[in-house]
Amino acid sequence: MRRLSTLLLILIAGALPSGAPGSPPKEVFTERGYYLTFMRMPTYGLREWKKTIDLFQADGGNLLILWAAGGFRSRKFPETWEHNREHANIRKDFLRELIDHAHTRKVRVLLGFTPFGYDGVNRMAHSRPEWKATGPDGQPTRRFGIHSWGYNLCPARADTQQFMREYVREMYFDFYPNADGLFVESSDYAACHCPQCGPQFFQHEFRFVKELSEEVWRKTPGATVVLYPHYFSGARVPGLDVTAVKQPFDARWTLFFTPHSAHPEPELIARARHSIWWDDSPALHTPARIREGARRARQIGCSGYVPSFEAFSYVAAEPEEGQQYLVGKRQVPLGFGWLDAARMPYGELPARVNRLAYREYTRNPDLSEDDFRTFLGRELFGEAASRQAVEDALALQRLLAEERTWCQPAPLASPERVRAVRAAGQLTPERRERYRRTLDQVRAIEERHRRGPRAFQELRALSRWILRQWEGESGKLLAP
Repeated sequence: MRRLSTLLLILIAGALPSGAPGSPPKEVFTERGYYLTFMRMPTYGLREWKKTIDLFQADGGNLLILWAAGGFRSRKFPETWEHNREHANIRKDFLRELIDHAHTRKVRVLLGFTPFGYDGVNRMAHSRPEWKATGPDGQPTRRFGIHSWGYNLCPARADTQQFMREYVREMYFDFYPNADGLFVESSDYAACHCPQCGPQFFQHEFRFVKELSEEVWRKTPGATVVLYPHYFSGARVPGLDVTAVKQPFDARWTLFFTPHSAHPEPELIARARHSIWWDDSPALHTPARIREGARRARQIGCSGYVPSFEAFSYVAAEPEEGQQYLVGKRQVPLGFGWLDAARMPYGELPARVNRLAYREYTRNPDLSEDDFRTFLGRELFGEAASRQAVEDALALQRLLAEERTWCQPAPLASPERVRAVRAAGQLTPERRERYRRTLDQVRAIEERHRRGPRAFQELRALSRWILRQWEGESGKLLAP
């Protein structure tokens, strides 16, 4: 009996996490949640947003970055939202109430904007052309945008500095004082190269950012202010012909790093109390990429992993991504074309696959593929779970992610996109054959689950929806 008791104690001790006996496992990330472009999601009202907060909190989320500039009805600068009149929050402001709801779920909300650029802000130069930033060629910077099209502003000007201060103060102090802080996203598409900016571009931007941060902290000493490393690293900024500056770093700031525009800075990460890694894995890719993102965030020493789960729902007024066929069409959130425009996509099966991947891999980035599939099957199908059903769910999610872009659904979810591909001379025989083989896999999934447990009804419905897209004339696009 003594030997048996000893053996049981050893087994129990081995099953417990390291640390104090019976203690919960140490959190890998203290900041978990998603980055959403609130201003590009005009069709969703308070009810849908509350449900979304609840879903994200169930994923273990405790932080939500809501990019709000261009998505609230500024009284001082109506130009910032004129393009967004259909937005539910422009029509009837509910964001303050949504933030209160998030707090009941222990989710903090940061309001996002870009200094001197991007949504809302970039509209200002339409009526004030002298505000436009200057490109490397000495000419005004090119027109650019996603939904909100306009121009980057020059940060060296006193009037643009004043505009930015007044606009963000209005958003944060007047409209949404219950928010938990600000997300300050440096532009990734243009910098100003005028004689006043030149190598001092980020110095001028930092002047605004530092003043704003101090004002926020005077109001709320514990508020979170998230910044890119461009004010502190002195490194070359990816994608821009500009070098970062090297200002003193205040540990109250949280740092933000991305694969495309703000590469990890180990020395800064070591000095920061909080730092966040971002990527586009949940929004555009598969569970394997989410696993890679969680591992990357841990590897570089970030305290948080807050990737994008953006789901655009605006009507394109411009040829987004250079695609004329998108003009006048409503964006398809996450490529889920079966949804009503007012219905959030995050409860749908392909989104749940990625949400569950985020939940499990942020808890344990070393989780094995087999264990993840076990979790996934249990969560999606309960007692009816099988290896085949899990494989089919992953296959359908992968189909809706392959070749999807920020503004265009996956080709097999959109015959209209395939028509555009063909018109551009890019529908090669090899590509057409690959699409046909994938549709054959979808037919097999539909047949497998045609008569089966109720737990598999989403597999049936989703595969049938995909197949219906290729009936009639659309099917001729993929004919040999």
